[in-house]
Amino acid sequence: MKSFKFSEQEVELLIAMYEDELKEVTDYTDRLKETLNKLRNETVIEKAAPIVGGKKRGRKPKAAVQPAVAKVAKPGKKRGRKPKVQVVAKSEKAIAPKPVAAKPAKKKKVSKPKARKVVAKKPAAKAKGMETPVNIVPVV
Repeated sequence: MKSFKFSEQEVELLIAMYEDELKEVTDYTDRLKETLNKLRNETVIEKAAPIVGGKKRGRKPKAAVQPAVAKVAKPGKKRGRKPKVQVVAKSEKAIAPKPVAAKPAKKKKVSKPKARKVVAKKPAAKAKGMETPVNIVPVV
């Protein structure tokens, strides 16, 4: 385990620093306690003294009156869409479905590739000044 050795002067500086931090923290907590006490007192004052006069905004509260006769709950309508019901006519019930005859399968037509037209190519245009090619032979 490592140990640290401080001189007397360093120890005094550390003690002074921590005492300053402790003093700042205690001051901060005291200020917080004062603000909480102020808030508590203000809420007590607001509850004790209701605002008198002036028109109140919003809906008026309903009077809390208990009904003498309890209402009987009627079964309400079911919510949502009604299920689809297929209606079958009497004439459709009597007619029997006709048997379907099998149709012969259609033959696929095989297409032949079309003949392409042969287009004659034009000779490439020569650059001006170069009418005949010249071979250059190096001199040794």
